[in-house]
Amino acid sequence: MPRPAVRPARPTGAAAIPLCWGAVLLCLCLALLFPLRSPGRETPSAPAMVPEARAALEALPASLSPQRRALLEHACTLVGHVPYFWGGKSAAPGWDPAWGELRQVTAPGCADSGKRLPYGLDCSGLVSWAAANTLEDSDALALVGDGVRAQYAASTPIDWSDLLPGDLLCFPDLSHIGLALTPAPDGTVPVLHCSRSLGGVVITADAAGAGFALAARPGWLPAS
Repeated sequence: MPRPAVRPARPTGAAAIPLCWGAVLLCLCLALLFPLRSPGRETPSAPAMVPEARAALEALPASLSPQRRALLEHACTLVGHVPYFWGGKSAAPGWDPAWGELRQVTAPGCADSGKRLPYGLDCSGLVSWAAANTLEDSDALALVGDGVRAQYAASTPIDWSDLLPGDLLCFPDLSHIGLALTPAPDGTVPVLHCSRSLGGVVITADAAGAGFALAARPGWLPAS
């Protein structure tokens, strides 16, 4: 005759307390190892916009086209946060988690070549990243141009008097490029650019004083 199954007694009272605390500790460990991610949230998220960049956006004219405004909004999120990296490019939607990681500079032609430095963007890389995010197309590099010379060649030269925020500014030898911002009351044009000598993405109050001499209007931006 089979014996009836005997169920083990459940711990009660003081004996159950260690088991409860054990379950709590297990849940905490799992939460640390596998943090919850909110749907649609970038990981890691972009740092907070610096006051200088926010002021530049507030100074944009109300009549500026949404596309030009979006271009500068994207670029302004990087001011003070993304380092200069010779040959640095990205088409990441939003903040690129690779920025800041130590990587070897593989592009030739610079004193930084061969060094291990925090990854970021170069001057034309800033323009192409902002354009890719504005156009919402990771393949925008072919339209925008890869490198300063290609970006300038894909644009129409204009006079400084015709500059609009979002137009391109370049050094006369096409060794550097940036994005024009709203002119100051005295006519001085500030520029948003990624500078090796200044360490990364910055806003320079006087583009002409910094060496920018050429102005151009990208074909992928509206004329107003």
